[in-house]
Amino acid sequence: MSAPLVLVDPDREPFWPCAATRPVADLLAGTRPFHARWADRHGPVASVVCDGAVAEAPSRISVPPPRNTWPGPEGGWRVALSCWVPRAGWTFPGEPAEIRVGGSAVGWRIDEAGARELADDPPASPAAARERLADLGLPPVEAEGVVCDTIWATMAANPELLVTDAPDFEGEDAVAGVDPFALLGDPADLEVGAGVAIGPFVELDVRDGPIVLDRGVRIDSHSRLRGPLYVGPDSRVLGGAIGEGTSIGPRCKVRGEMEQTLVHGFSNKAHAGFVGHSVLGEWVNLGAGTITSDLKNTYGPVRVERVDGRTDTGLIKVGAFLGDHVKTGIGTLLATGVRIGVGTHLFGGRGVSPRRLPDFSWHDGRERSGVEWEPFERSARRAMARREESLGEAELAMLRALHAGAGSAAVRR
Repeated sequence: MSAPLVLVDPDREPFWPCAATRPVADLLAGTRPFHARWADRHGPVASVVCDGAVAEAPSRISVPPPRNTWPGPEGGWRVALSCWVPRAGWTFPGEPAEIRVGGSAVGWRIDEAGARELADDPPASPAAARERLADLGLPPVEAEGVVCDTIWATMAANPELLVTDAPDFEGEDAVAGVDPFALLGDPADLEVGAGVAIGPFVELDVRDGPIVLDRGVRIDSHSRLRGPLYVGPDSRVLGGAIGEGTSIGPRCKVRGEMEQTLVHGFSNKAHAGFVGHSVLGEWVNLGAGTITSDLKNTYGPVRVERVDGRTDTGLIKVGAFLGDHVKTGIGTLLATGVRIGVGTHLFGGRGVSPRRLPDFSWHDGRERSGVEWEPFERSARRAMARREESLGEAELAMLRALHAGAGSAAVRR
């Protein structure tokens, strides 16, 4: 029997705003959240060590593992950074070791003595856990894989993750009970779940990567999908072009033009307007004509705003990062590399957005004010009821805490 598997989250700020309302382990990447990939390839996850502020956050994409508990030390532990994706087929070493990728620690194989040392005095945070693990001084072992250490790195890695994830999908043996459509490429690269409906005059292009359509997906007529691509359970593509590198979570409604974008779930992009190289949280609604800029006119690397200033992503194409419950008005123009906090309302028609807006901002195109709690809660409950979901007490408390901390946040243009 394998030793228990424990995932430790990285710092949340580089994954803001999507990690404001969930552990990093729960972020969508490829065809599933990080924790689900670990479980599928390495066995059940005994615990995710995450920030206490999101320890009670719900997970609507998949069933989350236990959080912030440590298994018994007997037999030792397998420990990994939740945002590391080892190459397919990799396994933990049998002897104590610190696993590194490019010189940075991403995992640990701990014997019973080391596990007992942590279990008897559990670290109070993911950062403390990583520090304690590093202090064990285990012999280093190099490994391979992708380390998605920021939200933009996750976006950049998504095409590769989709390609490696597709063989894990257990779908139907053949496409049946759908209208005629055009399939370009090898039929083996089209993975379809139960109850998928594909309308007439749909083009599915798998020549550059697989397409995975999960159970209950509906693809409306005249849609063009280009792999690698994942569309999650009960989501609907309303038309237009959905390009390579895109992952769409459960119960979304999307219309092209979209490229290399992750949508966590329960979100709407029902109208025209380009969204590229972006990450959207849950319950996002993009008004008609909302457009992201994902390329500087200098063709230089994009910088994004952090609390302590700008940081260089090292990427030429970076779009928008939107937290849960973000709403944009018609004609909204989102700046290259913009980060928009949870619960924010952003209205277009007055130029390009600021490069960063804190949680619960109300931005009219010129000035920012705060979103009041009661109207936000009412609209959130209405939106969630449309998907037959509800706002639980733990989620409500988490959002209230975010709202309370948002009042003094500064706006950076």
